[in-house]
Amino acid sequence: MTEVEEPQFTSLSARIAALNQQGVGKSVGGPPPTGKRPPPPPPPSSSSANRPPLPSRGQTTNNPPIASYGSSVAKLPNNLPTGAKNLALMPPPPVDRDQARPTSSGKTPPLPARNGPPPLPNRKGSQVSPALPARKQSTQHVRRGSDESTMSFNSTISSLSLGQTSSVSSVESQRKLPPSLDMAKLPPLPPTRREREAREAEEQARIAKENANKAPLISMKSSPNIPLRQPPPVDRDLVPKMPPRPKMDNKPTVNNTEIVPPPAEARPRRLPPPGPAKSVLSMGFGNKSGHTPNLATKPIPTYTRSGGPTVQELNASNFDSFVMTGKPSFIDFYTTYCKYCVELEPQWKQLGENFSFASGQLMIAKLDVGKYENIRIRFNIEEFPSMLYFDGHSETPQKCPFTTDLKYLTQFLEEKSGILMADAPKSNGVPPPINMRSKPTKIQVQATQNRSTPTVAAAPAPSSGCLLCRDFSGPDRVASQHPRHSLPQTSDVTGYLAEVLCGPFSSPTDKARAIFTWLHHNIAYDTEAFFGNRVKHVDPKDTIASGLAVCGGYAGVYTAVALKAGLEAVMVSGHGKGYGYTALQPGQPVPPVDASGHAWNAVRIDGGEWKLLDSCWGAGNVGNQVYNKHFTPSYFTMSNDEFGIKHFPSDEEYFFRSDGRIPTWEEYYIGPVGAEPLQLFGAVEDHGLSQTSFSPPQKRIPVNSDEVIRFQFSKVCEHWDFEKNGQGKPYQMILKINGLDGRKEDYVAFENNAFWYWVDVRARDLGAPGQMVNCYAVTTVNGKDSRGMTRREYLNKKGKCGMGFGGVCAWDLV
Repeated sequence: MTEVEEPQFTSLSARIAALNQQGVGKSVGGPPPTGKRPPPPPPPSSSSANRPPLPSRGQTTNNPPIASYGSSVAKLPNNLPTGAKNLALMPPPPVDRDQARPTSSGKTPPLPARNGPPPLPNRKGSQVSPALPARKQSTQHVRRGSDESTMSFNSTISSLSLGQTSSVSSVESQRKLPPSLDMAKLPPLPPTRREREAREAEEQARIAKENANKAPLISMKSSPNIPLRQPPPVDRDLVPKMPPRPKMDNKPTVNNTEIVPPPAEARPRRLPPPGPAKSVLSMGFGNKSGHTPNLATKPIPTYTRSGGPTVQELNASNFDSFVMTGKPSFIDFYTTYCKYCVELEPQWKQLGENFSFASGQLMIAKLDVGKYENIRIRFNIEEFPSMLYFDGHSETPQKCPFTTDLKYLTQFLEEKSGILMADAPKSNGVPPPINMRSKPTKIQVQATQNRSTPTVAAAPAPSSGCLLCRDFSGPDRVASQHPRHSLPQTSDVTGYLAEVLCGPFSSPTDKARAIFTWLHHNIAYDTEAFFGNRVKHVDPKDTIASGLAVCGGYAGVYTAVALKAGLEAVMVSGHGKGYGYTALQPGQPVPPVDASGHAWNAVRIDGGEWKLLDSCWGAGNVGNQVYNKHFTPSYFTMSNDEFGIKHFPSDEEYFFRSDGRIPTWEEYYIGPVGAEPLQLFGAVEDHGLSQTSFSPPQKRIPVNSDEVIRFQFSKVCEHWDFEKNGQGKPYQMILKINGLDGRKEDYVAFENNAFWYWVDVRARDLGAPGQMVNCYAVTTVNGKDSRGMTRREYLNKKGKCGMGFGGVCAWDLV
């Protein structure tokens, strides 16, 4: 029998299907046959002609799969033989080559062993290929272990067909797995922008809620707390913001309670303790009324509403009247202990100078909120400095962001007020040339000089403000830049001076001050003409050329320059208590009226007020027939009432008193004290003291009594600052007395507060009749300047150190 060829399979799936069919046959039929099955009988030849033709097949046995049949792995192959009548062929019977062939007993004999494949031929030359070089160990890339192994399709087939087991467990035992996630230390992710905004909103709401339940803290000398700030967001997409301005240190506390001094305006002004009920001065000479006459109470200084080239200083009393005038105002709220306020001060002052041309439309000022806490609380000022703009009608200001850039401040002010710097006159600090086209004609000058003298209005003129504390550094600086010898050779020298001295300013007050100061620097008193009785009238241009003049020459030059500058000014003649004047002795009658021998000026300043000034006495003084050049600005800044104590005009229209009253000659000559006043030295003004505040005001003091006498005096005004307005910190004041019967001299220290100086001494302890009581300022200690020394420091050093003294005033003991 011909050996039946074992069917061949083209794929693993076909092999598996055949094996499955073989297993099914074993389970359904009886025991498997031991031999080969006999071939089927041939079909009858008679029916071969009627057999249908077989379908045509291709020549290849490896037809490609048809797409409609699906994947070749999931379905049976489509190149299997086709059965008769399109019936699927049954799989071939299983073949078991390991069983023995049937014997003669009827079993099929075992098949002979199949010839194995011939061995492969050796390579050419029977040479062994050389070994490959050893691979270098890589130090850059380390292959990481993985729980998954990638196997090729062929490897998978071999594994399934040969029944090999996987070695995953051995591989897993060799791999080093990474630690679990909770064992790693990963940095937290930064919050998103939405989370940050939500967090900031919650924080602001919390702070606002806390502030709503707390009363505002008040502090004068401490700075606001620095709020805690969140760290900057780590987000480069955010728009960069300007860094916040740092604030001052935390406010001092005691037992978690803030130290809050009472506001300056909330507490009354400290006055000296009340003196004795009855004073021995009631027995003073020439006192017919039986009591010591006191000077009239000084009126509270009022503030001018006309701005100037310099920044004006405000206080609690004039603040409301300043910002509610209908004119816009720009105010700097500062403190003396803030370094940013100090940095802003020069720019703020320059801003005032730049807008001085619009003084009638705009006002620029500043206020120390460290002194006036009620204003700080009123406008909720927590940062220093705070620059607020008021429109003149509403108390709700507009805040200017902090900056020291003068250009930005100018732009802010122009935008809010509508006043442009382009409208200001051009000035570069160099004296401009004389504009000949603007020079008045001779007829115009004569018409101005010959016009009628001014009259006092029925209603009081608006106040010019406190000139004692006003900053005149601008006009004084300009006046010092044009010495007499540098003036050009021109026929109109007064017109040139008017342009260079007054041109840089728009304020009439500052124009008047510049002329006053220039006369001090350039004109000296002509002592030879005065004591030689050779005084004669001299034209202003001749006075400027010679640099010498008497009182009439000073007043003449002042009037000429002021008129050329557009000011209203007149020269006033009358009597003055200057050189050669002697006070009335007890019982001496008042001399006849003689309102002559002296000359001064009256000029209209800011607010239309007539101001009396004496440029001759302000330039210096005469002693022992020698001229002493000494600038005395009080003859420009003192009030008209105080000016009238030493000046009596020949025309009663030129008193210009605040009450409109016309004093009599007797009242003027005797003076407000009613007797000879005490002796005041020139240093009184240098110390910033008011000449009318000294008490006792009489020169002579009786000492035959056990009563206590009060010695006292005050600053020139309430808001005078010794360092800012004066020459530095104040000196310690002492009173030199001579002891009982004049046998033991002593130096008693004055007590003082923010305004007054005072000391109480028993009359008998002052000394003996004929001696003097002197008031001194302790100027040096061991050869060093002693400004700022306190009373306690003086008492500790008294008698232990060498001290220098400066005279202030003196009284005679009777």
